[in-house]
Amino acid sequence: MKICTIIPVKPFAEAKRRLAPTLGPDERAHLAQELFQHVLATALKFSRSVIVVSRAQDVLQFAEEHGAIGLKEKCRPYLNAALEQAAAHARAHGAMKLLIVPSDLPLLAVADLRALAKEECAIAPDRRRHGTNALLWPAAQKLKFQFGPNSFDRHLAQAIAAGLRPRVVLRPGFAHDVDVPEDMVHECLTAHSNNVAVKSG
Repeated sequence: MKICTIIPVKPFAEAKRRLAPTLGPDERAHLAQELFQHVLATALKFSRSVIVVSRAQDVLQFAEEHGAIGLKEKCRPYLNAALEQAAAHARAHGAMKLLIVPSDLPLLAVADLRALAKEECAIAPDRRRHGTNALLWPAAQKLKFQFGPNSFDRHLAQAIAAGLRPRVVLRPGFAHDVDVPEDMVHECLTAHSNNVAVKSG
């Protein structure tokens, strides 16, 4: 079954503004770029059907140079509208499932994407169980994307209302994103713990 992975990406200069107490503008842009490059590389190892949707030409160019589809946002700068545009493009090109993945998951691994892909419908929350850090949805079932505050509960309710049986997937690769200064400390500690566990195993 063909799965299309969709990665929405802000212009790097506009990303991670909530990290301003810790990082300056150039540092935030650099961090956003590194996180995106990691997520894109992981998605391309999982599947060659990857759409990157963005307003930033440098983001789209990088995506296309590495084998993804770069889709220029045609709507106002709004995440859910951009995802609707990308989802329509994926359906038009034969996608059977849509896999939405944010561009700021430093611990994301191919195994995480495979775990989601085997389900009919799945939602991976952040570690606070407030946001949605990955969403698998059958392409034939129209979805009004709900990314934003408390999106996990809203996506879950929408899936149930649509008659689907959403699987909640809890994995470190999905749970840990980088939005606020606290996340940076948490991610560093988590990555260190994972490395120790691998070496000691």
